[in-house]
Amino acid sequence: MRLHTLIDEFVRTRDPQILRRIKRDFGGIGFSTACRAAGISRGHGKRLLGIYDDTIAIRQLASKIGYREVDYR
Repeated sequence: MRLHTLIDEFVRTRDPQILRRIKRDFGGIGFSTACRAAGISRGHGKRLLGIYDDTIAIRQLASKIGYREVDYR
């Protein structure tokens, strides 16, 4: 299938399987284009696919407000 056909289908249905196929077949550029066309952020697209990891963002935010990471092992 062509990229624009898949993007049109994703915009209509917001089906994560279609977005996963776009990312697999067309890479990051296709993924970004599909997210932009659907009006969602890339982070939201990654959350739809289950590949978003926000632990780094949480650590950065915590360090900005003065918390430090503690290992309780």
